[in-house]
Amino acid sequence: MAELELGDGRRAVPFLERGLSELPESYRRDRAWYGACLAHAHATAGEAEAAAEVALGIAPDAVAVNAYAVRDLRKVVKLLDRMRAPGARDLEDALPMSA
Repeated sequence: MAELELGDGRRAVPFLERGLSELPESYRRDRAWYGACLAHAHATAGEAEAAAEVALGIAPDAVAVNAYAVRDLRKVVKLLDRMRAPGARDLEDALPMSA
């Protein structure tokens, strides 16, 4: 998380992948948060396809159990939009409309 906060998506990705892989499937809320951070890290690193894949995979759990993860996924949508990545629209459609 620190690497992501420092803006270094490339360094953050392996740490977040490891953390996510160690969380039990039953930890939906935490997995949604780590997944949103991982998608954000991929997007920050310019890896649009990986960001969209991760984000779309965790979006249902984020919507169901973690509003904070949904907010971070909205940031991923903006980053993907800037990259003109095709996954941006799919991710935006997977998230509830913001208030």
